[in-house]
Amino acid sequence: MEDLFQNPEDSMEVDPADLGPAFTEVLTSTLAKKLASQYEKPWTDKQESDMQEKISALVAAASGRGLKTIRVIVTQPNGQKNSQELDIDRISKTRSLQ
Repeated sequence: MEDLFQNPEDSMEVDPADLGPAFTEVLTSTLAKKLASQYEKPWTDKQESDMQEKISALVAAASGRGLKTIRVIVTQPNGQKNSQELDIDRISKTRSLQ
């Protein structure tokens, strides 16, 4: 996932689009946890629980539609697009984005 984003000006979309908000919630929580660790800040049990709930919601929404993967597409300011398929089963098992 990290190699998709090259520039703070990159834009992101998710396919299917209606899973975008749930994916963004997971991505935001995952980034917050990573930054907390990087800056040696505490990551509370409540924050972990909230993040796990967001992951569960994303997995449930995708699984409920019979999806095996979702696609994240990042568009750079110059128009170049990069994409990555995310395996829903793997997200469910690892409890993280790949």
